[in-house]
Amino acid sequence: MLRRSHRPFKRYSGTSEQICRKILEDTYRGGHYRVSGGHFSEFYTRDFAFIAPALMRLGRMDRVRSTLSYALDRFSRAGRVTTSIDERGVAFDYPRYGPDSLALLLLTLSRTGNADLAREHSAFLQFETDRFVRRVVDPETLLPRRGARFSSIRDHTARDSSCYDACMVAVVAREAPKLGLRFPYGFARVRKAVMKRYWNGTYFFSDATRRSIVVGDANVFPFWTGVVTDARIRTQAFDSIRAAGLDEPWPLRYVSTADAKLERTRWSLAARLAPGYETDAIWAHLGLAYLEVLRSHDPKRAREHLATYERSIKEHGTFIEVYSSDGKPFCRLFYRTDEAMSWCAMWLALKS
Repeated sequence: MLRRSHRPFKRYSGTSEQICRKILEDTYRGGHYRVSGGHFSEFYTRDFAFIAPALMRLGRMDRVRSTLSYALDRFSRAGRVTTSIDERGVAFDYPRYGPDSLALLLLTLSRTGNADLAREHSAFLQFETDRFVRRVVDPETLLPRRGARFSSIRDHTARDSSCYDACMVAVVAREAPKLGLRFPYGFARVRKAVMKRYWNGTYFFSDATRRSIVVGDANVFPFWTGVVTDARIRTQAFDSIRAAGLDEPWPLRYVSTADAKLERTRWSLAARLAPGYETDAIWAHLGLAYLEVLRSHDPKRAREHLATYERSIKEHGTFIEVYSSDGKPFCRLFYRTDEAMSWCAMWLALKS
């Protein structure tokens, strides 16, 4: 993951749309999509779930199905659903088991109309669903177990039963029965538990203990996953995002620069070598998930943010992973932002 800061980006030619289409060609290799054409050249379950619906809208149904078939085959061979599959086809968790691996796999199978693949692998997926229940869900609260450490969307941040992970429990509760799998807790009960623990009437808390600041992922994924559909709640949460400045200069930061010092960062080499990477930096995948929801809430503002991304794509000749808080490509002594991200599918579908 370390990369020399002076190495230039590989530039693609053409319009922003043409650049993104070329990136999608480059990141589809060996019958499946990779995260990027840069250093994240593996398959990541989470990242593919973000782009799969967009790929469907762009007419890449066969490639979505091929990628899902590949992932299910590799997971079945490994005997577990994992966060990632390396370039050799070996399934692995980075840095550890993640609740969103199974949740987002099931969600993608449903959203892309590939439920038949779930039926083909039903015994394996039921085994993984049962493991999810044992490992993740507190039977008293129906939420992620307190004190457990999971891989999540922010691995560098210390969180205790995060709202993001709680949304993943709700996703499994809803999607498992749709796909013919057994799950012991009903979706309505889990959703009620999510609202009770995390919603304060203005925004969703980051986790079971962090209540003082507005955090981006906690206020995007309840809506992006469809766990929460109430327009009034969405309006309040998105107003809180704007008030905290998480969508400036464009979306989206995990936390504001002012609040970054309040975040509890796990000790890790990556966090020390790339400070700010998962706090007030601007993340494209988080921003585009936000815009996918925002376009039905505030289409004018969504278009403005999409135009900002378009200018960046054209300027750099690629699609960048993450920007520093000042809007420049993220760069530290030992880490520079990845490039040619398959996340560009989300931008391309929103523009289409």
